[in-house]
Amino acid sequence: MNYLIVNALHRFAEFYGDGYRVECPTGSGQLLSLREVSDELARRLVKLFRINNQGRIASAGSNEKLNTDPLFRAHYQFYEYFHGDTGQGLGAAHQTGWTALIAKLLNG
Repeated sequence: MNYLIVNALHRFAEFYGDGYRVECPTGSGQLLSLREVSDELARRLVKLFRINNQGRIASAGSNEKLNTDPLFRAHYQFYEYFHGDTGQGLGAAHQTGWTALIAKLLNG
């Protein structure tokens, strides 16, 4: 779903141009173009798989092996869905089709 939203916003941005602006995040008072909103959402999704300031990967949650073992750390698990507050991967790890689209977001 997330990828579809990012992609749709990007396409709407091509049609409406940079003059069409919306508040993002909601309640912030900050107006962004649809392209900027699309980029912001993509950045947030990619953040689930990047090493954070604490040296951990949000999608790995509290799994020490996935966070610290060099043999596992470089091989991401693609989960069915993610915890809204922590980003920890939840659900089936074999459901890689949609989550694997993160690679497309990484390439822009």
